[in-house]
Amino acid sequence: AIVIIGWFDIWTNFGLNTWLTREASRDRDHSNRYLSNSTAFRMIIGGLTFPIFVGGIIFFQRQTGALGDDTVLAIVLLAVGMLFSSISTGLTALFYAYEKAEYPAAITSVTTLLKVAFGTIALLLGYGFVSLAGVTIVVNAITMLILITLAWRLFFRPRLELDLGMQRTMISESFP
Repeated sequence: AIVIIGWFDIWTNFGLNTWLTREASRDRDHSNRYLSNSTAFRMIIGGLTFPIFVGGIIFFQRQTGALGDDTVLAIVLLAVGMLFSSISTGLTALFYAYEKAEYPAAITSVTTLLKVAFGTIALLLGYGFVSLAGVTIVVNAITMLILITLAWRLFFRPRLELDLGMQRTMISESFP
């Protein structure tokens, strides 16, 4: 499940973290525009490919039964958690652009502690490994909210500022 979701994560981030860090560090006055458009582009990539991704997994499972239904459910839950994780990754790139890497580093520690604590509770309550994927959704949402709050306080109030021309440019400039 983790390997499969790792592939999906690589695809949806599409080199956008490096692009966002580079562009926002060059021109901080337009950081919100870069963050907004790279986030929108991540969501577009994920939204277009998620049904294909899940459909392929379900097809493979029906044909072979090799993954097990619990594994398929875990993959789907991890993919849902990636929605929040992907936004957090973009926000982390923004912190790097502002040379504030200590914030994402500290938040990574908090995120790890939350995953261990919530995961341990879920396992002690008798839920299986699928519950760990559910924990990921909750923890990724908390991480995203922390990063948004910090970005708001330290840099600017993140808001939607779409530019389709910029998103087209991102395709070639961020392609790994």
